[in-house]
Amino acid sequence: MQPKNKARTRRTVWLVLSWAAVALCMAVIFALSHETAAVSSGKSNGVLSMLLEQFGIVVSSHTIRKTAHALEYCGLALLLYHAYFQSFRKVQPLLTMLTAVLYAASDEIHQYFIAGRACQLRDVFVDFVGAAVGVAVCTVVWYIWHLQKSEV
Repeated sequence: MQPKNKARTRRTVWLVLSWAAVALCMAVIFALSHETAAVSSGKSNGVLSMLLEQFGIVVSSHTIRKTAHALEYCGLALLLYHAYFQSFRKVQPLLTMLTAVLYAASDEIHQYFIAGRACQLRDVFVDFVGAAVGVAVCTVVWYIWHLQKSEV
């Protein structure tokens, strides 16, 4: 295989894997949002709560749930950032944020139709904050990498 074709194949593989990771993350978020309130609360009060209690840390179920929301969308933003970079060969922080927030809004609308769940604007805000942290981390890492690359 010629070097140019090899590079194109490698780029295509990275592109497909990047978007597959985004799709998988979105599917996990969807599946978690599809659980009834009772099942979701049971998970929030499950293993993590017991683990925290072992260290003498008492955290409310509400705090665990909101932290989980933020972490889900931080992870989604990290994956989106990478996928958009692979697609456009330049960073797309605003597009990443827009995609994450639109998915968060659609996730809340989805929850409206699940027993015991609700559609809450504050959850979209928590998801926005999580995504913003993910984008900020990616931007800083990209900036440092770009500076080091240009020095060489």
